[in-house]
Amino acid sequence: MPLNSTRRPEPYAAVMRGAALFDGSGQGRILFTGPDHLDFLHRMSTNAITRSAVGDGLETVFCNPRGRIVQLACLGRTAQEETTAFVQDAPGLLAWLERYHFSESMEGTDISAPTGQLELVGPASPQVFRSVFRSDPWNSMSATIPVAEGLWAMLLQVGEQPALRLWGPRLEVDRCRRQLLATGVAELDADAWEILRVEWGQPAAGGELTLDHNPWEAGLGHAIHMDKGCYIGQEVVARLETYRKVKQRLVGLRLAGEVQPGARVEAGGRAVGMATSAVTSARLGPLALAYVRTPHCQPGTALSVDGIDAEVSALPF
Repeated sequence: MPLNSTRRPEPYAAVMRGAALFDGSGQGRILFTGPDHLDFLHRMSTNAITRSAVGDGLETVFCNPRGRIVQLACLGRTAQEETTAFVQDAPGLLAWLERYHFSESMEGTDISAPTGQLELVGPASPQVFRSVFRSDPWNSMSATIPVAEGLWAMLLQVGEQPALRLWGPRLEVDRCRRQLLATGVAELDADAWEILRVEWGQPAAGGELTLDHNPWEAGLGHAIHMDKGCYIGQEVVARLETYRKVKQRLVGLRLAGEVQPGARVEAGGRAVGMATSAVTSARLGPLALAYVRTPHCQPGTALSVDGIDAEVSALPF
């Protein structure tokens, strides 16, 4: 279907064969500024923030002293003394960080309300983005690039599909949304985005990212730098990996029927885990994300969820 067709594709199908747009403005956004903000974020979270450069995009995890997940943040380095953090709960994270903020020359500002955020995903995303903005982040040496005055774009990792996040002042983002939709891309609602999130195997707050779990269990090893030095929860996080103490892991489950989050996962009639997110995919059928005891995490392992047959799948599905 031509991108300028007046007949919009079905949103889910557009993600697989074309391009689709999701308004993610409801996500939290924090702007960290000041000469000490990188050092502060570095000693507060799992990744090597001080080794990042302007234009980088990276994930990092804020943990409590027990090594449990407080929040996951995706960072976009927009200037030497400026970084945007995409989080689930901006006020909550800022309040938690303030307990550890003493003399550093830095500031964290909740910019969730005055800014907006769009997610563009699908194989035609580069073509659509170029047609509207006359730039191509996919050919850039940076993961985070300026698009226009106050507008930024960041390349994302979402399953096997090319994807990009666009953010900036709310009015400008609304204008960009209209421009992108005018090309004929489909618009995803929250339910469709949730199905895709599960298919991509991305953990989310409230389900997978809670104080009940640590970053290794949630599959966030890419956001942990083992040689960076101290941060809150560092001793526990390092010990879990060094001594192979991770007792459960986040896996995908292909199901014979629908289940609900919180459903008990069993192996041979014995509880080995719990489903945290569950959806029904038009392409793959009933799916779930679940924390499962490590001996039962191998793809192909047969399990059951509330009596419904299930099979462990690698992520993304």
